[in-house]
Amino acid sequence: MYTASPGLIPALSGPIGVLLVLVSIAVVTVAFDRCRWWIQWWRRRQSRRQQWRRQLEAGPTQARHQLEDWDREIRFGEPLLRAASLIAPLLGLIGTVIGLMQVLSSLGPQLVLPAGASLQGYGQVLLSTALGLIVSLVATTTLSLNQGLCQWQIGELERQLRRPWELVQP
Repeated sequence: MYTASPGLIPALSGPIGVLLVLVSIAVVTVAFDRCRWWIQWWRRRQSRRQQWRRQLEAGPTQARHQLEDWDREIRFGEPLLRAASLIAPLLGLIGTVIGLMQVLSSLGPQLVLPAGASLQGYGQVLLSTALGLIVSLVATTTLSLNQGLCQWQIGELERQLRRPWELVQP
């Protein structure tokens, strides 16, 4: 039988905890990758404008291919972020339910705290829900920012594709 005492509740142990940690590592990795990618996008704007001009001069088909390539690059990691924003809170809730079941079973049939025990450590069962919500928040924020920046940049490039004479001069 599981004995609950402060600091020993396995809030993030077991398969649910492992999954939550793996999802959080994946989300943080993609979030850093997107930040790095956008920083490089802004730093290379002059060379990108020159490349875009060459593509426009080569014709609309060539420019469309370049636009599709950039769109794919920009959207990298979005499926993972979308999935994580849905899965992480659910994994957190499952972890909390399992932790609560363990706590309740340790209290016995009378649901009484063992002699000398305090409720202080029992709050750790909510740790998995908190982690799941934090991971979901990071994933959703990163996804929304990436999609917004993508719409803005691809929209500008599509506008220039329709009207290349409006291409901004450096």
